[in-house]
Amino acid sequence: MESDFLVTVGKSLIQHGYYNNRIYLISLHPEDTDRVNERIHFLQHIYSYQKIILKIPRSLRRDFDTPDTRIEAEILGYYQGVEDALFLARFYDAKREEEDAYDKLMRNIQTCKEKNLPSVQKKEPKDIIIKMADSSEIPAICNLYQQVFETYPFPIHDPVYLKKVMNCGITFFVAKLSGNIIATGSCEIDIHASSVEMSDLAVDPRYRGYGLSKKILSFMEKEMRDRGVKTAFTICRAEPLQINRLFSGFDYQYGGTLIKNTNICGKFESMNIWYKALS
Repeated sequence: MESDFLVTVGKSLIQHGYYNNRIYLISLHPEDTDRVNERIHFLQHIYSYQKIILKIPRSLRRDFDTPDTRIEAEILGYYQGVEDALFLARFYDAKREEEDAYDKLMRNIQTCKEKNLPSVQKKEPKDIIIKMADSSEIPAICNLYQQVFETYPFPIHDPVYLKKVMNCGITFFVAKLSGNIIATGSCEIDIHASSVEMSDLAVDPRYRGYGLSKKILSFMEKEMRDRGVKTAFTICRAEPLQINRLFSGFDYQYGGTLIKNTNICGKFESMNIWYKALS
């Protein structure tokens, strides 16, 4: 599966490539500000990507501000529960910054904020177990992702990649029934920030409607609180109402929309930011 490149600059991390056709500053250490700026400028000069997205502390905004830079989203208290994170965007393709379904996306957000839709849920099967995943379950997790996502911004369909990120500290959780994995999700902790991204939620299509995403998210939140993580957030697809309702229903706050940010399910999709203080 095609994927973008990860580049380490000091203690900071950049993702770039034509799969998502963008540069994404995933994490920034303040000591690396100048070097990161130089690397981003170099990459854009060489590859001419359609979009740059930068996740930075609010206090460093001036270091990354340019006439064509705009704030797309924010996470309050991202860094140690104190300083906010900003998602700054630059576009280099007019079609990339236009969201044809923008009105629908905003209606979804309003619906989530009102929290007035009934939750229709089937009676769940008995004996569902939710646990932290181990390496022996990687093939089954990858198989589930292959069923759910046609494309994805990271190669989570690949067992080699999944084993690598597990070894690097990303924790996966699974829901199992009769020994089979029927749902999964992951937590990626930013230790420097004391924040965690709740991500990669997927449910076997045969078991949708049983509230499995809620159960896994609740389990992951408890685990992250026990580890002392201060802030949780997600970057989820903006168009499907259900995934946004999941996080708004857990009292996550809407932080903004990243326009045509991610190659997922076969096309560039806009992504919503939701965040929550855990402590």
